[in-house]
Amino acid sequence: MRFLLLVFFLLFSAVSQAQVSRAKMPSPPPAPSYLNVYLLNPELRYERGNSQELEDRRPLNFALAYQAHKFTLLAEYARFTEDTGNSTSGIDRTHQDLVLWLRYHAFNFEAGNAKFIFYGAAGAGGYEEEVKTTLMGTSRTDKSSLQFMSGLGAGGEATMAVNKGFAFLAGLEGRALFASDFDPNPVWSAIVRLGIQITL
Repeated sequence: MRFLLLVFFLLFSAVSQAQVSRAKMPSPPPAPSYLNVYLLNPELRYERGNSQELEDRRPLNFALAYQAHKFTLLAEYARFTEDTGNSTSGIDRTHQDLVLWLRYHAFNFEAGNAKFIFYGAAGAGGYEEEVKTTLMGTSRTDKSSLQFMSGLGAGGEATMAVNKGFAFLAGLEGRALFASDFDPNPVWSAIVRLGIQITL
C-alpha cells in the first residue's frame, strides 16, 4: 500500500512540475492571416460549341480570399458572353457563376521575401445563363434558374513582400468544373491569378 502511495505521489509531482514548466514557456506567436484580392484573372475555359468542336471561353473573373495557416477560402465570380449570328438573326448567351473554393496548402516554402505555396482545391457554387434569341428583328430572352456547379483544382501561388503588411501575388491553377448541363462535363479551365495580399 505504501508503495502504491509513493508511486501515486511521484506521478502527481511529475505532472505538476510539467504543468508549471509548460506555463513558464513563452507561447509561439499566432500565425498571420491574409486578405488576398485578385484583381486580374485571365481564364480559359473549353466547352463544346454549335459545331461540336471545343471552343475557348474567356470569362471576366474576380476573386477575394481569406488565407490562414494551411487553408484558403476563396470566393470567385466569373462572367462571359457568346454571340452568334448577326443583328437580324442570332443568339446572344451570357453565363455567370459564383463559386466558393477551399484550398489546402499541401506544400510551401520561403526564399527571401518570396513565399510559395502549392495546393489542391475543391469548390461549390451556382451559375445562371441568359439567352437572347433574335429572329427577323424580333427578340426573345430566356433566363435559367440558379443551377448547382462544383469543381476540383490544383495550382501554385507566389507572393513577394513589399513591406511587413503588403505583398504582390501571382498564381497559376488548372481545374475541372462540373454541372449537369455542361458540355463536356467537366469543363476544363486554366486561370492565371494576379493581385495583392494584405496581412490582417
